Amino acid sequence: MKKLAVALGGGGARGLAHIGFLRILEKEKLPISRISGCSMGAMIGGAYCLFQDVKQVEEHTYRFINNPLFKEFNFDDFASIDRHGEDIRSKATLVLGRIKVGISFFRTLAHSSIYDLEVVEKIYAEYPEAQIEDLPVPFSVTANDILTGKEVRIDSGSLRKAIQASSAVPGYFPPVPYNKFMLVDGGVTNLVPTNHFQKNENELIVGVDVSQPMKKPTEIKSGIMILQRAEAIREDHLAQLKMSSADKIVHCNLHNVSWAAFDKADEIIKMGETAGKQFVRWVDKNKIL
Repeated sequence: MKKLAVALGGGGARGLAHIGFLRILEKEKLPISRISGCSMGAMIGGAYCLFQDVKQVEEHTYRFINNPLFKEFNFDDFASIDRHGEDIRSKATLVLGRIKVGISFFRTLAHSSIYDLEVVEKIYAEYPEAQIEDLPVPFSVTANDILTGKEVRIDSGSLRKAIQASSAVPGYFPPVPYNKFMLVDGGVTNLVPTNHFQKNENELIVGVDVSQPMKKPTEIKSGIMILQRAEAIREDHLAQLKMSSADKIVHCNLHNVSWAAFDKADEIIKMGETAGKQFVRWVDKNKIL
């Protein structure tokens, strides 16, 4: 029977869907041989490789995102600019959110990020510590060296430090010193790190993508919009190239849920379960495992 090599993609709060996806694999007793992760996918994947129990992963994750220190990140302000509505209240919330986010990014003119390293490290101190090479399930994370542009694969050393590095969203969180590197979020170049796995006839390489699909814009009015659109196209092409080694890519349908919508954790996890069930049906239909 083949086992699953699972790559869990980044996507902020959208990555909470990985909990639901793993729950279905666990329920169906589909064996996982190893996991790679990016950003939130690394956070969920690392906890699963440590605990080997989705319930424990979920409990730990809720403790983490409900920590008063975590709430100081004010993700609601960032989520508000992704929400759409035509009523007066929605429009007011959008305007206020943009003002708050703009003020937050103004800080980066004199600092490396919106949030200080000291605050970030206090929050990540709540994440369980272990040596990656000692985990019961083999695990790796992807990050990027902001100095050389090199993609860095971490499969040994401090689990907590690796998770912090893979989740260091540029501009929001400071780069993480790691050996000779200054590491930032793995999603810069490798959102769903299926390329961490060599082809193996005894494994099925599965990537779980929780990113928002690129949609055709209704209109493009300015040069700034053209630049943003070009960047989105580049990121999409890069992601497709990086995931080309996978046997199966699971796209979680998370609708328009913001990357910062941690208040929708229950809903996001259920969407991950739906994706997991669809994957199981695909496996059964094609008699893969």
